[in-house]
Amino acid sequence: MKAVQRDAGYLDDILLAIGKINRYVNGMDLADFVANDMAQDAVLRNIAIIGEAVGKLSKDLTARYPEVPWINISGMRNRLVHEYNGVNLKMVWNTIQQVLPDFHATIQAIRSTQQVSE
Repeated sequence: MKAVQRDAGYLDDILLAIGKINRYVNGMDLADFVANDMAQDAVLRNIAIIGEAVGKLSKDLTARYPEVPWINISGMRNRLVHEYNGVNLKMVWNTIQQVLPDFHATIQAIRSTQQVSE
């Protein structure tokens, strides 16, 4: 499989995970999120998926978009997975509210440039 095809798949995975996160927290505020273990688990799982997919993107793709904080995104995945006892839910919530919308738009734009021949 070509790198472009793999990247397209990983970008699709990222977009799907962001969509799920948005659905899981729709209508919630921070207090609701903190009180809802199932929403937390679902969101954290999908953030991990995003970080894993980012880590698998080709160096060529990530180098073309140096403005995207790829290392921070995969780093958040690592913190959530390896430091699961100390997850800061307020930081996760702020990421969902303040970072995810722009990241989503960026990934959509990048994905729209991917030419995949099936």
